[in-house]
Amino acid sequence: MAVKRTALCGALIVGGALAPTASAGAQTPKTIAQLSDNTWYEGDLSRLTVSTAGDRAIFRRLGRPHLMLLPSGREDSTALAAGLDDVDNAAMCGNTVARHGQRGGERGWFVADEKAITTIPDDAVLRCSPDGSQIAFYRATAPRDGIAIGTREGAKPYRFDGEVTGAVFAPDGQFVYVAYIDDNGSSTLEQVAVSSGETRAVTRDLDMMPGDNSLGISPDARYVYVALASAGAPDNAQRHVPYAKRFLQLYAIDVQTGARARIRSSAHDEYDANVIGKMMYWARVIPHKAVGVIPASGGEVREILQDGDLPLWSPDGRRISYTYDYDRMADGALPMDVGVISVNANARPTSRPQPFVTGYHEDFSAAWSPNGKWIAWHSHRPPTPVPFYESPGHIDDVMLRKADDRHAPEIRLTDFGWEVGPPFWSPDGSKLLFSSWDKGGTPRIDKLWVLTMDQEAGRALQADRLMLPSGIRSAQWAVWSPDGKHLAIEDNQGGHKRALWIVGVDGSAGQKILDYEGSTYGGLDWSPDGTTIVYSGLAGDRLQLFAISPGGGTPRRLTHDSENILHPRFSPDGRWIACSRLAKEHLILSGAAPSELRLKLEGRKE
Repeated sequence: MAVKRTALCGALIVGGALAPTASAGAQTPKTIAQLSDNTWYEGDLSRLTVSTAGDRAIFRRLGRPHLMLLPSGREDSTALAAGLDDVDNAAMCGNTVARHGQRGGERGWFVADEKAITTIPDDAVLRCSPDGSQIAFYRATAPRDGIAIGTREGAKPYRFDGEVTGAVFAPDGQFVYVAYIDDNGSSTLEQVAVSSGETRAVTRDLDMMPGDNSLGISPDARYVYVALASAGAPDNAQRHVPYAKRFLQLYAIDVQTGARARIRSSAHDEYDANVIGKMMYWARVIPHKAVGVIPASGGEVREILQDGDLPLWSPDGRRISYTYDYDRMADGALPMDVGVISVNANARPTSRPQPFVTGYHEDFSAAWSPNGKWIAWHSHRPPTPVPFYESPGHIDDVMLRKADDRHAPEIRLTDFGWEVGPPFWSPDGSKLLFSSWDKGGTPRIDKLWVLTMDQEAGRALQADRLMLPSGIRSAQWAVWSPDGKHLAIEDNQGGHKRALWIVGVDGSAGQKILDYEGSTYGGLDWSPDGTTIVYSGLAGDRLQLFAISPGGGTPRRLTHDSENILHPRFSPDGRWIACSRLAKEHLILSGAAPSELRLKLEGRKE
């Protein structure tokens, strides 16, 4: 199960003084938009670009392009779609919105009312010169090692020793500045002369975010603005530290000397810089996540620890395991580790949070076996600190370890996983149930797998994929009934459509008991007495917890929270429900930039 980034709301930022340091009188940005997000990790804003007139912005979010009017911050979906049957990609091209989609029998990129351009890839990240006469584009999916620069009629390809992650034209269109990241996680900023094709490395060893980055450039073309996780060369080991303060900050890079200086500093991720005249635009993300509990009958969510999610109870109900990190955009899921906290019968902490499962790359919360001897969890464990989520050498499987010995060997139970979800033990401890995409199959379609376990030896005897009813599209979450005779399944039907199914333990005799709406991996659980299934579904624009009988009927709402409540788990005594409480804000801010951008970078390379 991919967790590139967690939590739930968003905002975009315009402004702030372009001062030598953030403390040197930078103005407080003005918020012009705040974008709410009700997903677990899928909703981050990217590819923010602003028109040369400063009146509109394009960004990408939840797999779709969005057009925003500035300074009002109002989205204009009508203007984005005008004249096209479907729009799946877009970019600002000077003052024109370039869109990719379908118009009758034509499919391609449309600029104004012109004929579709089919020479630009469907998934292109498109950048244009300020007057819109020149274009540069690179692929959003593999291969990403090149960029094409030229005109709509023809563009010259350039190849780099790494994945292209950003590009910006100089104000006069004579140069394009290209950022790319190599296999070791180090980024380079390259200058490309449009007329001659000559290239020059401006600076190397940048600690940039993989994926898409919008780059800004000063009106006098002296500085390129980039988001960096640190001022120096990237340290791959630090990428895997859950509480490392590696938040993206905005830096100015002198295009002649390569010197760099931080121009924006905060305790949050700041990225996607744009400079339009006297204004600077950029994105900021402010996440919040916590583990909370509510009474099983419903009520107010009481947070018991910060910066954690995905709680699981120990068999005696006295401990909760959870996943923790800061949800940094630069590192995604790499720093996710598993913690544990002790609680009393009233679900109040009786200890400080402690590390439980630690190591390189992503680890999901640990599930105790019913006898308390073992823990099982999903892991991407590589032998060395890799720079990226999908770097070679990592796994994507179910792991096992003795529960009370942090130094005991980690036993790999599977070798076929692809975006594996959390594993759950059967009531008798003889099996483990988990979801996984099918390698070589369709992405984002979850299948269910069962491991038959040798509890004494700590090994899997066999792995079987359950054949589910044809009506189940994607079984993204599943749990056992208390008697071990049935499974409850959260089925992602596509878009916001969800369905709750009950099937036999072999996948047969399926019965759909509820259609509802969701927006991410909401999760569900079965009460210990077998009378209730609790699940996370949308109530308006927020995920909340609901309860329903396994036989169907009208759901009963359990929470009325201002944030998103998901991943419910009943305590073994049935008195409490632990849950994730998540929110994220992407801000769009505005502010005046000074008329001169005279950053004294020399001697301040940080």
